[in-house]
Amino acid sequence: MHVLLERTLKNASSYFQNFFVHEYRSKGVIYEVDARVKFISAIIFVLLAVSTFEPIKLFFLFFSLLVIIKILGLSLKKLLQRVWLFTIFSLIVVSPFLLSDPKYPFIFSLRVLISLIAVQMLVMSTNFYDLCSALRSLRVPETFVHALWIAYRYVILLFQDIINIMLARESRRVARTGHGEIWKKGGEAVGLFFLRSIERSERLQLAMISRGEKIVAQKAKLGILEISYIAITAFIILWWISL
Repeated sequence: MHVLLERTLKNASSYFQNFFVHEYRSKGVIYEVDARVKFISAIIFVLLAVSTFEPIKLFFLFFSLLVIIKILGLSLKKLLQRVWLFTIFSLIVVSPFLLSDPKYPFIFSLRVLISLIAVQMLVMSTNFYDLCSALRSLRVPETFVHALWIAYRYVILLFQDIINIMLARESRRVARTGHGEIWKKGGEAVGLFFLRSIERSERLQLAMISRGEKIVAQKAKLGILEISYIAITAFIILWWISL
């Protein structure tokens, strides 16, 4: 039982860490689009998804995003690997509604899936610093953007710490032990995790201060790619309204 719990915790940490990470190995057209255009488009797609329960509009939006992903060179397989868990979780949460309205849980989960795909299109194709820079150019307060930047970097390190602690425990286990000993060692691991989290947060803040790290707003950039992306988004909006 404890082995299953440890494996679940490690896999969950790896999944959540991967959910926030920019995809560096692929370089499609979507990676070259200005971050501000992708950010505004992602917000629009999310708003369209959560503002309706009509299946036709939701399926149209879902397949439209899949077409954009395919045309602009984003890995559909990697994207779905990032969003499937939250989608299934949302379906489980609203599953009691199957008794009163069988369609509702599936429509709700589809809305969640579309929203996650829109967010992951932005996350996978945009370096987080570029995203923060885009937020500054959109007049988002500097304090908020700086806090978001620190939180992002810290969350990635936090999940990595959990994985490292679990791997360290596995590498030092040479014999089978009782459940009491396992719970004791688990408590020690949790305490170590909290201590390392506090120390890591202090080191991260000092490192950023010492390097003079500052989010600089992006300069104006509207080329053919940005205009094409805006046109695609506008086309989807118009069709969504007309359905």
